[in-house]
Amino acid sequence: MARFFWLGTPLATALVVITLVLAWLVPVAAWGSGILLLLVVAILLTYRLDWNGVPLVLEPSATASGPELAVLFIQGEGIPAERYLPVAEAIQRACPSRRLWLAIPHFLGDSPIPRETPLLVAQARRALERSGMPPGTPCLFVAHSVGGIAIQKYLKAFPEQGIGQVLMGSFLGRWNLNRLDAQGRTLIDYPLPTLTLAGTLDGLARISRFAVATWLQQLNAAPQSRPERFPVVTLEGASHMQFASGEPVPYVKAFDLVPTAAEAQVHERIGALVAAFLPSCLEEGAAPTTELQSAVAASGAWLQPLIAALTMEGYNGFKPACYDTAETNSRTDPCCTPCSPWIQEQANPLMAGEPEAPVRFTITALDSFHRSYTYNPFAKPPVHVPQISAECAPSQPCQVMVTSVTQALYGLFTLLDTGFFPIAAYSLRCKLNSRQSFWSHGGVADPNFTSTDGPSRGQPINEAAFRWTLAQSDGTTRQRFETLGQPMCMQPDTLRPAVGPLWIWSYPGYRYRQQGDQQVFGMSSTVMKTPLNYPIAAARGFHYCQLLSPAAAMEWIYIDGLREKASLSGRLFVYGPVAGFDKAAAYFGRSLARQTRTASLLRRR
Repeated sequence: MARFFWLGTPLATALVVITLVLAWLVPVAAWGSGILLLLVVAILLTYRLDWNGVPLVLEPSATASGPELAVLFIQGEGIPAERYLPVAEAIQRACPSRRLWLAIPHFLGDSPIPRETPLLVAQARRALERSGMPPGTPCLFVAHSVGGIAIQKYLKAFPEQGIGQVLMGSFLGRWNLNRLDAQGRTLIDYPLPTLTLAGTLDGLARISRFAVATWLQQLNAAPQSRPERFPVVTLEGASHMQFASGEPVPYVKAFDLVPTAAEAQVHERIGALVAAFLPSCLEEGAAPTTELQSAVAASGAWLQPLIAALTMEGYNGFKPACYDTAETNSRTDPCCTPCSPWIQEQANPLMAGEPEAPVRFTITALDSFHRSYTYNPFAKPPVHVPQISAECAPSQPCQVMVTSVTQALYGLFTLLDTGFFPIAAYSLRCKLNSRQSFWSHGGVADPNFTSTDGPSRGQPINEAAFRWTLAQSDGTTRQRFETLGQPMCMQPDTLRPAVGPLWIWSYPGYRYRQQGDQQVFGMSSTVMKTPLNYPIAAARGFHYCQLLSPAAAMEWIYIDGLREKASLSGRLFVYGPVAGFDKAAAYFGRSLARQTRTASLLRRR
């Protein structure tokens, strides 16, 4: 039934019936469906009569031998079809043992839209068959950027139309990867083998999103999902535009990074990878080729720092946060993420400041993900607030046991899963115990709150996060950032009054500022803190902080910190709950205009 709603003859027939019925029953309403019917018919005729332009066709080379195979390209947003000829030729050269027929059709207005994909595919197959390709030839799809969204939706609805797909600067959407088995492993809900290709300097489909793809499709994939059918491979130094060719089109130029790889080398690498991927598509149960296995392993190793930073964050995009009602989350549920390891292992000890204390004590910390606004003051002890206790043995360092509460906050546009916006949490909103409380429980007599918690305690925790991230990053990336990157500088904390909602409904401060002769990206933790003698007993001894995630720092080092000096336009990103709103508004406004197709229908090729 789902196929019925794709743009095609069945939908047009249904609109005819609806228009006729409305014309009889509600004449005024028939105008709306009639106009829609005219638009649908115009689009159908456009693809059927090649008014959008004849697809570009590459016939098999004279020296090619072996079985026939079609390769059909799906263009990226605003990128003319002819820009894919060099990479198409590279794929053809890499597959001399097959007679490859390649087609590069034109979407209306060079704007790929899922609903028109069946019409485009049928048009491309007609063009190939007119050129001599035998009917029924199996087809591999190669799609770039937004075209990857169009083709994966089409092939999920019509899997018999292809043998597999290659996504360039694009990836399987989360709607195909959001189910887990009983062991917490990813169930890949997609019918065809998919090769995902990522440029490490892609400014539109950020490399951190491909790190997530690697974790979901490879590292955490359930064996029954056959992860070998869904490889992810990085192309070192490649940008978004290099999956096509020529000068970047305006939208790509506005956000892409400057590549360090040569365009021709990128195309040859794509050709080799597609050739290595083909056996997985053509032979059911075929083992991945040695070349593809090596490429996947090397890419996984290169992406490991990004995956490690997301893991330290407790990235909710790997598995959802546990959000138990108890104070401490279960560590035995494999289907959810219990805590932020960064807060548990690093932020708590840094807040405790044991090396600076006049007495020795040790810490055992346990963090739990909870929504920061959930709090039950009537429970004993009150839940979803930090707790602290101590066990002190004679002549032994005091053992301080502490719990903390964290909520990872993600930008609004991460819901779109485009890979364009930052995917890491812009804030680790955590409820920590105060240093005064740590010291008091550790055996320090009457610690002074002004001395223990008066300074900006969030600032050094953020500095530690950035140092850790920089040390974890790939050597080439670290050197590039140190040469061309815009520094991220941690600023003193922003203090909120000791009123819970005023802290909960605020965010860390991210802003660009001038520091000497250079512009830096400043980050300030928003805090709320109370002394041990605070009038409200249930709120004593807290030091709440909105902290930098190591994954956000990693995205800055790998992507956004390069935009000032190593992007094509120098446009900058600001992190936060609606990060990239101006860019999203411009993109959606442009897309809305293209979706109507009115301008495209009036412009013939």
